[in-house]
Amino acid sequence: MLIGFVSDEYFAALPDVSIELRAANGKRFVTRSSASGAVMIDVPLESYEVCLAKPGFGSKRVPVEVKSGHIHQFRLLSDRMLGYAWPKWCRSGEKVQFRVHSVEPYKLLLYRYGLRRELVKNVGW
Repeated sequence: MLIGFVSDEYFAALPDVSIELRAANGKRFVTRSSASGAVMIDVPLESYEVCLAKPGFGSKRVPVEVKSGHIHQFRLLSDRMLGYAWPKWCRSGEKVQFRVHSVEPYKLLLYRYGLRRELVKNVGW
């Protein structure tokens, strides 16, 4: 039975991801994703804690309710720096969030660009 797909942060399929489903009664089921990222496994329809792992990507644990005909999308973030501002654009005075994923410490400086570059804030390390 197809329960979902595994992809990276760009929604590209991730093959050969180790996947473990653990039921509330402690029973475990283990599988790997296919070349298309598909997660195929025959399990009873109930709630599971799903653990996903692949070298070069951060592992993940998520609660999942396996239902007939319901497909889950699992995303793993690669072990590299990834960051962006959200929303992608704003007007003067509006608030923006910085979203960063990093496996190492990082330094985030905010600059305003106009006639000349101006340091606004040292956001974090």
